[in-house]
Amino acid sequence: MRTRVRPYWLCAALALAVLLGVTLGPRAAAQAPTPSAQPQKEVRVPFLQYPLGGGWEGYFIFDRLVADQHPWLRPFQQETPGYVYNLKVMAKDRTLQKTATFGSSTGAEWLAAKGTKPFFEEPITVDWKWLYGETLHANSWFATTDPNIKSVADLKGKPIAIGLKTQTHWGGFVYTLLKHGYGITEENTPIQFLGPVKGMDALLDGRVVAALVQMNVDALMREVVPGAVLTRLAASGRAFRYLDLPRETAERVNRETGSPFIPLEFSPNTFPKQPERLQWFADVGVRAVHPDFPEDLAYEVTKAFIQVGPKAGQFVAIGKTWNKETMVRPFLELPNKIHPGALRAFQEAGLWPPEKVLSGAKK
Repeated sequence: MRTRVRPYWLCAALALAVLLGVTLGPRAAAQAPTPSAQPQKEVRVPFLQYPLGGGWEGYFIFDRLVADQHPWLRPFQQETPGYVYNLKVMAKDRTLQKTATFGSSTGAEWLAAKGTKPFFEEPITVDWKWLYGETLHANSWFATTDPNIKSVADLKGKPIAIGLKTQTHWGGFVYTLLKHGYGITEENTPIQFLGPVKGMDALLDGRVVAALVQMNVDALMREVVPGAVLTRLAASGRAFRYLDLPRETAERVNRETGSPFIPLEFSPNTFPKQPERLQWFADVGVRAVHPDFPEDLAYEVTKAFIQVGPKAGQFVAIGKTWNKETMVRPFLELPNKIHPGALRAFQEAGLWPPEKVLSGAKK
């Protein structure tokens, strides 16, 4: 299953990669192994992502930096429909299980393990391993242009737009919180599974009363990156308001369903047209692998990301969350999810245990 590539994103990313190749080429050549050394055959590692334009384009730069500095590791990016697709294909494809990494998250794997419909037809119970954290998805939640909508509870019975059924964050999480947090379901509310862009189109056209916007933050909430749909809404000139997801609601849904949602609170004016304190929620985006993924390869991929991921990330907005604290954040509650090869890379870099890294950064 493939989705349409947006050429302008790809061209921009590739152009930047070429520019980096020009500037980094001489240094890379200077660090190349001596002719007498026996070169190892290049190993290409697919990085399954999600739809292009969602923020992962910094990985194009990562690929180039790794190719310049590593003698044989060659990561390359593959667009996919989203985390739901990634988890399904990685559970079945034995070749990818031993060769590929994929974008996932703490919440996506929870949805898969439960077999949450309509996103997963049956539970996926693979004991996935993680290489590192990528970002905190300050997840998709509602904004409205209707002045009569004061809270999410007011959405019941009114037309609203959420993500596709192939999308964990835009679709699965939102539906779970609507259902368990507010009693809002397809039976009592006209919920349209449109995806983020078409959902925003519907809001601006007046066909729905609320649609989703999204942000990303790093583990310490020092880097806050509004998503493209949010910036589009802010630039539309329309009056709108964000709808809170109160901490107590997120925590209650966590208790009832086992979801791993992290309550967040943003100060006023963190985002466009946000004059009041905003309560939101997140989960942790991770670079995941099948448990059969080779240990040495997990070590090399993780080591490469520790070394050059933050540098690559400076070229794109979401990449600014690629810091050391975010890399270890998913292991704060779940240390056993780390792949043994990744653990070795973090230990060598002095970035283990996670509590030490995170507490040290807060001082």
